Amino acid sequence: MAKQLKKWQGWALFGGSMIVVFLLGLLVSSLMERRAEVVSVFNNKRTVFEDSIVAQNEKFKADYPREYETWAMTEDTTFKSKYNSSQEVDVLEQHPEMVVLWAGYAFSRHYNTPRGHKHALEDMRKILRTGNPGIQITPDSIAGDMQPATCWTCKGPDVPRMMRELSASKSVMDPANFYAKKWSELGAECGVLLHQA
Repeated sequence: MAKQLKKWQGWALFGGSMIVVFLLGLLVSSLMERRAEVVSVFNNKRTVFEDSIVAQNEKFKADYPREYETWAMTEDTTFKSKYNSSQEVDVLEQHPEMVVLWAGYAFSRHYNTPRGHKHALEDMRKILRTGNPGIQITPDSIAGDMQPATCWTCKGPDVPRMMRELSASKSVMDPANFYAKKWSELGAECGVLLHQA
């Protein structure tokens, strides 16, 4: 003889199923709304760029207001937390064992907590792990010119422009010449257009 569900169990199963179907409907609705929003953004751009490489964040504000707002929020450095803050804190001073763990890597020279993308280029320019670009020890050697230009590619939104300018053919982006350079050679260039409107 087959065991039958009690009346309340049947209703609980029915109610649970309805809740799951309702939540799945909300999820699908949200996904469709986002898809329509993305299509709308790409079809209704307010800003038309003459160049395919644009590094100034402010130029994207009209078309991507939420993304721009969250990027601009990273300027605030008042956030404090046990595990990370938006303030500049020397992590190696707090955890000296990390110097040993990272021995041989540039991170063992200097490592601060990340302060957000609004401060990324500023932080990269002054941190010791990129070397001490441009500081001369002797007339023939530059102190700490140890990092390749590749280090700019993580946080430098102006890097594609530099790759194009350094390529043999200015119409085609060939990154080989960019990657052959040293960090300090491009320090004055990468990110230079960020604050120009």
